[in-house]
Amino acid sequence: ASMTPFCYECLPPLAATLAMKERTRFIYFSEALKTVDFISDQTKRDKDALKWVFQVAFTRSFETDGDWRIVPMVDMFNHGAEPEVQIYYDDEGNCYAYTTKDVPAGSPLRMSYGDPTNPSHLFARYGFLDETSPATFCKIMLTPTKQLVDMGYDHSRMLFYKDTGDVSEEVWDVLLYQILESNKNEQRAFYEAHMAGDSETKSYFHQNYFSETSAALQDHVDSFLRDLDELSRKVSALDINDHPRAPLILSHNEFVKQTFLAVKALNCPQPV
Repeated sequence: ASMTPFCYECLPPLAATLAMKERTRFIYFSEALKTVDFISDQTKRDKDALKWVFQVAFTRSFETDGDWRIVPMVDMFNHGAEPEVQIYYDDEGNCYAYTTKDVPAGSPLRMSYGDPTNPSHLFARYGFLDETSPATFCKIMLTPTKQLVDMGYDHSRMLFYKDTGDVSEEVWDVLLYQILESNKNEQRAFYEAHMAGDSETKSYFHQNYFSETSAALQDHVDSFLRDLDELSRKVSALDINDHPRAPLILSHNEFVKQTFLAVKALNCPQPV
């Protein structure tokens, strides 16, 4: 709720979309409270109080089977990409927290707030950057048709890995599927091989079109890095007194940039 309108213009598309959804959720939340009779009009007009209540309700609660629950003590666990704690509910709604590994005395107890492979979701929802995330969404923004989803087009699977520069198999598959758009017969054959689990045929297509998919990957990485530099330039010019989220946005963009640079170093050979 502390994001200013200009902040959204300084984020990559996925992060901006996710953050805007949280803004929309806050607006709906505020409108819904206006219909509650036992809340005073003064409280309903108190924007700081509304933001506080919203943050409590949506950042300290857990979704289970469509229900949102706030559990005392459990809501105090911090997030960890490799959590020590998991929770579950029994049939009567009782919540249990248990450790998944031996935890030395004095060590933190952490749970997962969501997909650990993509810090943008945590950034938008909870307002922090998890720099321990091993990967980030590759930022290839497409309309998710059934075929693309079948090929693996999902934000949690289309990944660039931060420390190694590796690219997930789904990225290569989706890139190749897009390239084969100009040859419907081969595109259909590649899709059918994927759906049938025919790794030999898929490998044949990837080998035959490796230069094209590599070029497409390099074009995407280079283009996105240019866009990211422009976004970071915009956020660097912001006054943090007016835009308190600016430093966090800059850190998020830098995390993404370093991940893309690792991918470029490993997968995009530079001309000699």
